Amino acid sequence: MEKKMKRWKKALIVMGAAFLAAAIVLFVCGMTAADWDFKKLSTVSYTQKEYALEEGEQVTSLTVRYENARVEVVYSETAAAHISYPVRTDSRGEEIAKITLSYENGALTLAESLDGKYEIFNWDLSSPVVTITLPAGTQCALDIQTDNGDITIAGEAQIAAPSVKLATDTGNIYAQPSGGMNVAGNAEFYGDTGNVRVKNISAANLTAQTDTGDIFVENAAAAQALAATADTGDVRLYGAVKTAVFTAETETGDIRIEEGCVLDASELAMTSDVGDIRVRGALAGSRTDYTFFITTDVGSSNVPSGGSGARRLTATTDTGDITLQFEIQS
Repeated sequence: MEKKMKRWKKALIVMGAAFLAAAIVLFVCGMTAADWDFKKLSTVSYTQKEYALEEGEQVTSLTVRYENARVEVVYSETAAAHISYPVRTDSRGEEIAKITLSYENGALTLAESLDGKYEIFNWDLSSPVVTITLPAGTQCALDIQTDNGDITIAGEAQIAAPSVKLATDTGNIYAQPSGGMNVAGNAEFYGDTGNVRVKNISAANLTAQTDTGDIFVENAAAAQALAATADTGDVRLYGAVKTAVFTAETETGDIRIEEGCVLDASELAMTSDVGDIRVRGALAGSRTDYTFFITTDVGSSNVPSGGSGARRLTATTDTGDITLQFEIQS
């Protein structure tokens, strides 16, 4: 009986190996036929549609809600306002997403909803893109959210907006227009499992937050407060960063003011649980301009608590080091 069981086990192992080998051969043959383009394995496809505003129509607010697409907002010196957007279809060519597109009194809204038509066995390996083109002089509030996809703001000319809010679950945020962006109110950038990159942006308040990604802030200003929070990633500053109140917080990442960066703030609070606080660039002013509140459990600091300067700096770590240096060496 025992010998018979061993023979069965051996036969099953041989059969399993044969099936695995056959599956590998079929996979290689199939991918070779598809030129190793994994997108061709997708059972979901998209039809790209266009929408253009009438001449003279102005956009004062833009709202986008999309489940699966990259969203790009491009400010153009030459093009008129229009939207190019994908509509999801299944393997039978039937639409499985409901698209709502409306324009009323300056408010432009684009929303995608699966509307209960999603098929659990669909393979979606595509990279659909929503592109919103706005004339360079457009001043409109941006409120954009996507579940799965990057969000990008681009433009060579100076951009002005009353407010900006970008949020994505499984994508990156690239808010770094080369011409710069001036936000009269709040500029908010929220990621979940991606990076947040903010560059050449000024606002009344600037907020950057992500759970499992890094935050990069370069050449940014906030009249009131600039806050950066990353759970399992770094907060990194570059260039000139200026604000009244600066706060940065991480759980398992570093807070780093990189070489060449000058952080200018009247009040600073930096907290990291398992990470270092490192100023490789400089804090504005000299050491005597600050009053320090330094706390570290398992780590060291090159600056102790104390001082009597008008600027207040609080730095706290659990298991990381604190290294500070200043624009003016005293």
